[in-house]
Amino acid sequence: MKKQQKSKNSKLFRVTKQAVLVWALLSLLAGSTATLAIAGDISQADEYLIKNQFNKAEEAYRELIESDDTGDAFAGLAVALAKQGTPAKILEAERILKKAHDKFSDNANVMAAAGYVSFVHSKAVASPAKRDQFLGASENLCKRAIKMDPSILIAQQTLGLVRVAQDDVQGAIEPLRKSVEIAENAVNLSLLAQALLKLNPKDTEAAELVDKALALKADYPQAHIDKAVVLLNQDKPEDAFLELKCVPESGRNTEWFQVQGDIYKKQGDGPASLASWKESVRVEPHNPDSYRHLAEYHTMRGDGELAISEMHDALEILPNDLPLRMQLAELALREDKLDVAESEYRTVLASQEDDPAALLGLSRVYYKKGRKEGQYPAGWQQLLDKLQTVVTEQSVRGQVVDGAKNLTENIKLNESEKALSQKKFREAHKIITPVIDAHRTDPYELLTLGEQCFNDGDFHSAERAYNYAKEIPEVAPRAEQGLSKITSQRDEAKRYTKLGDATWSLPEVAVDNYKHALIHDPEYPPAYYGLYGLFSKSKNVDVERAIDNAVNFLESADDSNAYRKEVEQNLEKLRKKIVKDKK
Repeated sequence: MKKQQKSKNSKLFRVTKQAVLVWALLSLLAGSTATLAIAGDISQADEYLIKNQFNKAEEAYRELIESDDTGDAFAGLAVALAKQGTPAKILEAERILKKAHDKFSDNANVMAAAGYVSFVHSKAVASPAKRDQFLGASENLCKRAIKMDPSILIAQQTLGLVRVAQDDVQGAIEPLRKSVEIAENAVNLSLLAQALLKLNPKDTEAAELVDKALALKADYPQAHIDKAVVLLNQDKPEDAFLELKCVPESGRNTEWFQVQGDIYKKQGDGPASLASWKESVRVEPHNPDSYRHLAEYHTMRGDGELAISEMHDALEILPNDLPLRMQLAELALREDKLDVAESEYRTVLASQEDDPAALLGLSRVYYKKGRKEGQYPAGWQQLLDKLQTVVTEQSVRGQVVDGAKNLTENIKLNESEKALSQKKFREAHKIITPVIDAHRTDPYELLTLGEQCFNDGDFHSAERAYNYAKEIPEVAPRAEQGLSKITSQRDEAKRYTKLGDATWSLPEVAVDNYKHALIHDPEYPPAYYGLYGLFSKSKNVDVERAIDNAVNFLESADDSNAYRKEVEQNLEKLRKKIVKDKK
C-alpha cells in the first residue's frame, strides 16, 4: 500500500531497505498488501498479515480503527477480512470499505484495497453478469489508485489478476511486470510467469522467472506448480510429476490438480487425468481451464455431447472468451449441431464483425443447412464474399490473420464442401486430401477431419483420415468405429440400390430407392448408374436427368470401373440429342 506518513511506532518505514523487504514479504498470497503506518502499533498488524495470520491481523486492525485518521487501518482490515475468503468476511470487508470511502475518499490505499476486495468477490458469484460487474469495478478502482501512486503493489497485482480473469492475458503483462519492479519476490515472479505461460507455454523468460521464484522461496507452492508446467511443456512429464509432489497437501489447489491431470494425459492415463480435472473443478468450480481440459478429453473420447456441455460451463464463467466460443462452434459444427454452431459464430461476429475464421465457420454452417434443407440460407454467398474481402485486405496491409494456418485449412474445407454440394466429387477429394495427409501423425486432427468428411457425406476422404488414425494406438478404437460407420452406410446404399434395380417396372419406386441409397452414401456410383440407366433406357426417357446422373457417376466412380467407358460414350450421344432437340 502507499506510504502516507512515517511513524516511530511502525516497523515498516524505518529505513528504505526495511520498507523494500516488507513489500517483498507482503504478497504471500496473490494480491497481498502492506498497510500504512498510523498512530498505534499498526506494525504488529502488518506482521500478522505478512505471516498470513489473517485472524490475528483482523483483530489487530480492529483495535486501530477508532484512532485511524488516514484510512490505512480500514484498508488493512478490509484486506485481512477478504483474505479469509468466506462470504461473510468478504461482505464485511465491503462494509468496512464503504465506511472508509465515506471518511477517506481520496486515500489511494483504500481504493486499492477496494479493488482487491471486489476482485475476490468476483470469484464467489455465480452470475456471469455480476462477475463482470465486480471485475469491472476492481479494474477501475485499481487504475484510479495507480494513477495516484503507481507504486501501490496491491493495485498493480490486482489489475493484472483482473485482466487474466477477463481473458486479457496480454493486458495483464504490464501491471504484473510493474509488480515485479516494485517487489521482486516469489509471488510476483510467479504471477508474471503464469501470464507469460498462458501466452506461450514454452516461454523461456517464464521458465527463468519460475527458477528465480524458487531460489527466493524454495517452499512456495505456486512456484512448484509453475515449475511443473514448465517441465511438462518441455516434454518431461516424470520430472513435472516429481515437482508437483513438492507441494504439501495444504497447498494443492485447483491448479495443482489441473496440472496433475495434464501430466497423466501426457503419460497416456486417461482415467487418472479425468479424475484429476474433476477434482480441480470440485476444489474451484469457477476455474474455466478445468472445464476446457474436460471438454478436450471428452472430445478425444468421441463424446461430443459432454464436451459441448463442459464448454458451456466454462463460458458461464468466461462469457467473453471468444477463442473458447470458436472451439465450441467448431465442435458443434463437427457434431452436426448447426444451431449451436451458428449461435456461437454469431456471438463472435457481434464482437469482431470481420473475424475471418468466424465468417468462414458461419458459411460452413449455411452450407450444411443447405444440404439438409435443400436450399442455402440467404446470405451465404455474401458471407463468402465478405470473407474473401477481409482476407485480401489484411494480406494487402501485410497483416497475418489470427490462426492463419487453421484459417487456410478451413478455407480448403469450405471449398471442398462447396465442390461436394455441386457434386464435383473429384475436385473435393483433390482439395481435402493434402489437408488430411498433412495431419497423418496428428490423432486428434485426423479424427476431426474424418468426422467432418463423414458428416459431409464424403466417405472417400473420411476413410482416408480414419485409415491413418487407426495406425495410432491412442485413437485406433475410434478410427475403427468411424470405418465401421462408413461400412454401415455403404451397406445401406447397396441394399437400396438393389431394390432400385429390382423395381424398374415401377419407375417412381425405383427412383425413390436410388435416392435413399444416395442419402446413405452421396458418392455411391451404382446408385447414380441406376438412375442414369433408368432415365436413358426406360420407356419414359428423360435426357437431362440421364445426363446429370451420368456426370455424377463419372465423378464418383473409380477410373477402373467397368461401366465408365459405356457411360462416357452414351453421355456424348445424349448431349448431341439435347442439341438436336433444341434445333
